[in-house]
Amino acid sequence: MASFDFVRDKLTEWNLSDLIQRFEDEEIDEESFLFLKEKDFINLIPKIGPRSAFRNKHKEFLKKQNQPDDDKNIQAATWSSVSIKASKSSSQNVTGEMVNQESCQKAIIKPRNQTPKRSETKRSLDKLFGTLGGSVPTLNTSGVGETVYDQSEPSTSKIRPLQVNIPGKRKSDETDANKQTKKRQRVAVSRITETFETETKTEVKKIMQRIKSKLDDLPSTKLIDFLRGKIQTLEKDKKEIVGVFGKTGAGKSFLINTILGEKKLLPSGNQGACTSVMIQVEANMTDSDSKYMAEIEFMTEEEWKEELWSILSDRSCEDGNDEDHERDDDDDGDDDGKISSLYGKDGRGATLEELMDRKHFREIPEFRLSVKKIFLCDTAEELSEKITCYTRSDTQSDTFKRQYWPLVKCITIKVPNSKDLLEHVVLVDLPGNGDSNKSRDEMWKSFVGNCSAVWIVSDIARATSEKESWEILDSTVSLIGPGGECRSISFICTKTDDIEENQKANARTWILRRNETTKRQVRDKFNKQKEVKKHFSGGKDFLQVFTVSSKEYQKEKHLQQEETEINILFLTDVSEIPKLQEFLRNLNDRSTKTSDYVSGAYGILSLIEGAKSSDMTDSKEEVCQVLEQRLKDKIKSIGQTMDEAYETFERCLSEGVRQSEESCEKLMNKKWESCKGKKGCGYQVVKALCKNGGVYKPKGKKERRRGININESLASCMRILIDEQFKIHFPNEGKGGPIREQIETFTLDTNSLVGEHPEVSLHLTFLKTEETELKAKLIFDLREKKKKIYSTLTESIKDTMHRCYIRASEQTGKDSLKRMKDELHQHMKNNNIFQKAKEDMLVCLTNLKDHIMMQLKCKLQESMDLSLKTPNSSFLPDDVTVEYNKMKMYYEKLMGCSSTVQFTQRLDLHTKTTTFESQSGNRRKRVQVPTGVTMLNPEIVKDLTTHNHKPTYRLQCPKSGLFQCSSTGLVFLMEGKGHVVYKVTQWDSRLLGSRIPAGPLFSIDCPEQSVRQLHLPHCMCDGK
Repeated sequence: MASFDFVRDKLTEWNLSDLIQRFEDEEIDEESFLFLKEKDFINLIPKIGPRSAFRNKHKEFLKKQNQPDDDKNIQAATWSSVSIKASKSSSQNVTGEMVNQESCQKAIIKPRNQTPKRSETKRSLDKLFGTLGGSVPTLNTSGVGETVYDQSEPSTSKIRPLQVNIPGKRKSDETDANKQTKKRQRVAVSRITETFETETKTEVKKIMQRIKSKLDDLPSTKLIDFLRGKIQTLEKDKKEIVGVFGKTGAGKSFLINTILGEKKLLPSGNQGACTSVMIQVEANMTDSDSKYMAEIEFMTEEEWKEELWSILSDRSCEDGNDEDHERDDDDDGDDDGKISSLYGKDGRGATLEELMDRKHFREIPEFRLSVKKIFLCDTAEELSEKITCYTRSDTQSDTFKRQYWPLVKCITIKVPNSKDLLEHVVLVDLPGNGDSNKSRDEMWKSFVGNCSAVWIVSDIARATSEKESWEILDSTVSLIGPGGECRSISFICTKTDDIEENQKANARTWILRRNETTKRQVRDKFNKQKEVKKHFSGGKDFLQVFTVSSKEYQKEKHLQQEETEINILFLTDVSEIPKLQEFLRNLNDRSTKTSDYVSGAYGILSLIEGAKSSDMTDSKEEVCQVLEQRLKDKIKSIGQTMDEAYETFERCLSEGVRQSEESCEKLMNKKWESCKGKKGCGYQVVKALCKNGGVYKPKGKKERRRGININESLASCMRILIDEQFKIHFPNEGKGGPIREQIETFTLDTNSLVGEHPEVSLHLTFLKTEETELKAKLIFDLREKKKKIYSTLTESIKDTMHRCYIRASEQTGKDSLKRMKDELHQHMKNNNIFQKAKEDMLVCLTNLKDHIMMQLKCKLQESMDLSLKTPNSSFLPDDVTVEYNKMKMYYEKLMGCSSTVQFTQRLDLHTKTTTFESQSGNRRKRVQVPTGVTMLNPEIVKDLTTHNHKPTYRLQCPKSGLFQCSSTGLVFLMEGKGHVVYKVTQWDSRLLGSRIPAGPLFSIDCPEQSVRQLHLPHCMCDGK
């Protein structure tokens, strides 16, 4: 039994207590625990997440067991509880700096040969803080607190590298392995922070749900409706989109599966089968968040009928004119593939009515009802099987099985346990050049225009020579650049482990050499793409090249043997899947999302608390007048910047109109030449252009002919002349341009008014959070509206040419091709299409200016009116002081408003004491003190704040008792009423020597001399 206690303690220490029963059932004792292998992990722990966590912990544990004695100095140090008698100055102040040298030395880290026992399991914040709304618990205040310190970073002392008996192992390998170890340690610290932030957001959401319930029970007023709207806005989340492009067979689906740690999620790997629809992959944030979910969105019946009509019309060629009979063989394959995939033999020679018969859609009633079809599965493999017929075209199947991909617009796959990578990110598997179907093409354009990052996937053997990859970049650049929001482009070279037989003896060297060569070649080729590069600022990290082997990575991750440092090194060097995962984590940016949410919630509670705490006063009126004048001045400044932008673009567009009118005839003749196929005249292409509003999308799978867009071509002269200024004023990456800079620097500087008007500090806090939120929204609006501004030239020309296209498409019979062209040329001459395009773009710029100025004026004026001009109302939620204090504490922790040490309170269920858990840099510690603490919010004394911006706090303690500072975690046992002034100060380096400080040093002063006892983050001072 004692032997299994060891196993139970280890699982509890590793936060894997859910596995205890499973290990007991398999009779895993201490001895067998030490000899567990990968195949045992798989049998014991079916789920990948817990298995991966256990594998890493088990591996680290075995390494520590095998360490030499002199290496055990790297174990975490234990902080001792130190009792220090406080010295008193001539003014009898209690000061943390005045402790004697011997006591100071006791507060310094001891040598690292004392390892604390870590068997306490992690608890949720719900347990840590108790239930909100109740009174603060009071227990007896006797006893001395204990401070336990746990260092995440290794010691600065020299550590011998792990010795692995591998022939030919180089010193550089050992260095790289050590770097990997340090990197994993940094990642572990990052994970701890992420856990805290996630639990914080969860707790804040619970608070806001309670506030919302209280508001819903109140009668409707302007203030109540405003508060309800603000809470609703908090829940909105704008996700970052990563567009994944690549030629069929490049390995996009397999790559996405590997990054997400799934073997079989997106269907992949079949010869003759390829992904035929857009697939977006995101984290499952629904109530069924432990399931794999797929939502299939179909096109409407009318859209499918229209596409069938187009296919059948192209086949019929009923007019009998030689030009009408001209066919493009490339177009046939795609159309025939759609018909045969969905209808099989029934599609041969069928009429439109027969193809639309409902019997063909019995298995998918959702199609006729225009609703999404939803699959919910326990495993990724099960889901993959169910959605295959909706995602992939299979040209080599011997038997007919109805495939529904021709009817699908998009599939959304929601993956459990992927919030780390995809909570705020969506991966979208996209075709390279849109779709010949109008509805799918519009969706494709929307996805591409919203991509924050673009991944172009290519086989490493053809990364620079394969035309498709570079054509994808060239054809989408206007959509992802000035017409989009792409901030980075990544080339991902796959199949790095695919090498020649004679290279396998020295595989790693060959692979690494080719990886570096390919990266250099891809960067060189990208730098030569002038038409692409001109749309981007091209910062340091704008273009990235990754070399990966999904198969090798998956194989190495599931080795049925203990991984060595060299395995890990191989994984990182040969397959940069971990780097792509880190890319997604950075884009996911859960920390910022959490901070934004908490900031918004804090502002709402500040408004409620402020509205209940004070009436209309002269001070509020004075503050309101100051803020209104500041708002007026700032808006005027933004207006001037926008006017300058307008004048710049007007000059460029005027020159563009002149050049476009001069070159129009020549440009169109060149475009007609590009319409000609192998058979000469290009009648079918011109006809398709006119039928589809000036746009031709080739249907053939080979896509030998590139798409044609007459509207884009006509707008090209004007665009060339505005491109440079557009990049300056509306860049996607790097500095935000003059307009965004005006928004970002805009401020009412509410903080400057708090000192003079502390009675309205809550109102000013609310206005500050409102200002921050509004600026973020305006930056988002700026990004969206600049896309529309850039596309205005093309869309304006398309609208002006609309009736002309219709008339041209109706031309039939002899010489119909010539009449179509003449119709288009004549319309261009008579309708000033370029002047109208210029005017439409300038109108959009004016609308942007009006939008920004009106939003700032109206939204902030409304916020000022509600917070500073609305009299007290009884129609507000009951007392929310407890919720407000909790929210303020969360806000200060996340925003870095408190001192360098951050504290989280939690309840130790075994000792019934209150525990404060803190993090300073990469170090964490727990401070236990008796419960019965009253939390107080300190005042920051500006005139005493030091030059290094470390704040000086003043805590007003109204009576005797135990009081805690919500910003620093200091706890004071007061004999009576008094105020305490304190700050973080510097350690004396002469006293420290070579040792590391155990924590911050505080200077503490209490004029009333009423502090009986102090509980500090790094020691305990008893003022007897």
